[in-house]
This record gives sequence, structure tokens and C-alpha cells, in this order.
Amino acid sequence: MSGRVLGVKQMRECERAAADYGLDEDILIENAAAAIHKRMSEYIRGLRKNDTIAVFVGGGNNGADGLSLARRLLIDGINVEVVAVSESFNAACEKRLRAFSALGGKVISLARAAARADMYAVAVDAVLGIGLSRDVEGDTKTAVGIMNGCDAKKIAVDVPTGLGADDGRVYGTAVKADVTVALGAYKYGHFLGSGADYCGETVLEQIGIKVECGAVLCAKDTPKPPARKRCSHKGDYGRIKIMGGSPSMIGAPLIAAEAALAYGAGLVTLCVANSLADAYRSRIKEATLALLSDNGGFFTFDKAALDSLFVGADVLVIGPGMGGNPDAAKIIGYACRNFGGTVILDADALNVLAVNPEITKGHKCRLILTPHRGEFVRLYGKTEESEIVAKSQRAAEESNAVVVCKSNTTIITDGIATYINARGTAAQAKGGSGDMLAGIIAAYCACLPAVQACAAACYAAGDTAVRAAAEIGENALKASDCIEYAKRT
Repeated sequence: MSGRVLGVKQMRECERAAADYGLDEDILIENAAAAIHKRMSEYIRGLRKNDTIAVFVGGGNNGADGLSLARRLLIDGINVEVVAVSESFNAACEKRLRAFSALGGKVISLARAAARADMYAVAVDAVLGIGLSRDVEGDTKTAVGIMNGCDAKKIAVDVPTGLGADDGRVYGTAVKADVTVALGAYKYGHFLGSGADYCGETVLEQIGIKVECGAVLCAKDTPKPPARKRCSHKGDYGRIKIMGGSPSMIGAPLIAAEAALAYGAGLVTLCVANSLADAYRSRIKEATLALLSDNGGFFTFDKAALDSLFVGADVLVIGPGMGGNPDAAKIIGYACRNFGGTVILDADALNVLAVNPEITKGHKCRLILTPHRGEFVRLYGKTEESEIVAKSQRAAEESNAVVVCKSNTTIITDGIATYINARGTAAQAKGGSGDMLAGIIAAYCACLPAVQACAAACYAAGDTAVRAAAEIGENALKASDCIEYAKRT
């Protein structure tokens, strides 16, 4: 299921609001402990008689969550011990320490934990929460080292200790968790920066906090194209035209076209330079071919030819493999001002836009921009990870466009609605993946609002890649493999 993704400030505001409707600190701590306890059930079932669970606790509310969890485990009859990482504890922790000890619970030092680390089947990281803003040091650093150095399954409460909740930054060192249990909402740091490498599998548990702000995490229930009707025809599923290609990058628009067809587009036309026609005729099957006047394999600005392309089209993709086309700025500007459908600017078209930012101003079309992080920097300047979501939102609002900021975690926003897609695999870090995504977005734009089409397409591309990589292997997987996999599954 999808859930909300929040920054630290937003999460704090939601927690304060929860207190106003009766969910005070104690209730939230107990709800959090119950949620983590539930998530740990599979590990608990697998414990052997002498296995021990170690709960590493700090002195704040994250530690209080861990102490309440330890008490529950103790009541279950499980071998559990609390490892005290802090020398001082807040009131919530003190109360729970007393309750744990009164039941016969064992609280041990870091030195003792280091000596016993080989005995731990599960290590729970409840040391630091979402408020981290400086490098971990001292006892906290020692605790991180003990947890990372043992063979136990590691479960992080809300955010692994040492990881920035806003940006996924590692503050010196951080716990490498197998599972991170996000409480109330996902945090941006679970997915941005190094988050995915340190959180392991991130799962969301609700603890009673109402969360209505933030971004939406793309998931299986993200809006997707409706089922095709029996009584329909190809024109009902989008007429897409893809402008791209150059002498050294013939394949890029082909990949986009094949992806659009594989993901449901009704009609796809490949619009390429006339002098490259022979390179495409033998390669296209279901797509049709439109040949444009060119100079050395780079199509030239031709108002009449462009007007002809616009007729009957729903979506125009410009950029895959276009290269350093001297007329690209004129072509893009004319399309944006005169085409009434959706224009997707991808790849080389974005490099043109970075140098000529005025060409899309006052656009008539519904505009979608799909920069990867390098292109995003060229368009909008260097951006810290903690600002990438807000900057994407501002860029979308100012350009009256949907911005798809692509990376291992992709941000999709029209300035109002924001989606985060973390579904994907390192296999997508390969040429052709962006071309494939552009084609899927084009196909989905035929039957969904633009921002939903982009979110659904990002999830679909990532999900296909994950499943295909499981069969083919991450190193070998290519965009064309993903398209073929999509066709047969």
C-alpha cells in the first residue's frame, strides 16, 4: 500500500496535532512499540530456545519506543535485554526502564553488549530518531559499530541511527538495517541519498497520527490506466508521436516507441530524419514512420511539417537521441506554443531547455519535463538532497509543468500533488532506461491526468525492471529486455 512521505518538520507538526486530539506522547510510544512488535512476529517465530533479542536504546522518545517493545517481548517470554546507549534518559524512558526492570528485565552496558554480540539473533536499533543533525560520536558511534558488526537481523525504529531523516545523509556512520519500521509516515530520508542502502526494507506502520500532508509513495495502488473496454479502438488509447534520433543515437527513439506500444498506446509514430530512414525501416513493426527534412541526420525546423505532425496527435515526445540539433530550440519552442496536446521533453531536449529557458514560457501544451539528476542541475542549479523535493515542486509551479526528477528515487510533481517512486533496481542505471520511461509516460498520458500518468509510469517502469532483473540479472538487464518482459507478463 502507498503511504505519505514527510520531512521532519511536517512529521513534528502532525505529532503536535495528534496531541490536540488526545494522542499524547505515552499513547504514541505504546502504539509505536505495538506496531514494531507486530512487524517482528516472523523473527520471533524463528527464534531458537537460547536466542536473544538486544534492544539498543537512546535517551529520547526513540529509546522509549524501544523500551516499551522490550517490555512486550519480555512478557512474551522471549530472551531480551536492553542495551543502554545513553547515560541520561527523558521521563518517558525512565518510566519504561522502571517497568522493564520491575518485570525482571535485564539492562546491560555497551561493553557487555559488545562481548555478547555473537549471541544476538535480532538487534533492534532504538537509539536516535528523526532529529539527528550532526555526526554521531561517543557511545552512539560505539553502538552503531556493535550492531553493524554482529550477524543479527537488524530492525531500525523509524530511521536507522546515523541517517538523516530529511535527506538520507549518513552522519559519519549509520546502522545498516535489514528492516526499518517507519512510524506514522515514511520519511524522505528513507529514500533519498543513501537511505535505501541503510534502511533495508522500509515498511510503514500507522500509530494513530493523522497524516494528510507530504508526498505520496508510489505503490501497486497508485492510480493506473483503466482496463481496456471491449468496445474500443486504437484511437481510444492515445496517438503518440516521438521526435528524436541522430546519426550516433538511432536506438533511443526506437526504445521510447516500443515502450509506448508495450504499455498500451494505441498508435505510435516515429518522427526521424529523412536521411536516417533506412536505419529505421528495418527495425519498426507496429509503429509508423514520419520522415522529417534534415541536415546531416539532424532534423531541421519546418513549420509546415510540424503542423502536419500535430494533427491528430495526443502526445508529442521530443528529445530521445536527438543529439546536438542546431534547430532544436526552434522546434521545441514552436511545439510548446502551438501543439494543444501533451509535450514530453526528455533527454537532449532538456539540455536545449537549460540553455534556452524561455522557449517553453507561455506554452499552450500540457508540459512534462523528465530530467535525471544531472539534467536537473543544468536546468535549476546545484541542489542539496534535503531541498530536492521542494525545488522540484517550485520548478513545476514556476514552469506550469509536471517535473519528473529521475534517480534511484524519483520525484514526480506538478507543484500541487507530489509522488515519490522508490520502486526500481540498480539494473536501471543503464542507457535506454530514460527512453523507456518517456515512452511509458506517453502511453499513460492518453488515459490519466499528467501527474498521475507520470507517477504510474515511474512505478510501472521500476516494477518491470525489478521483476525482469530477478529473471535475467541486474548486470545483464537492458531497457529492451524490460520492454520484452512487459510484453509477456
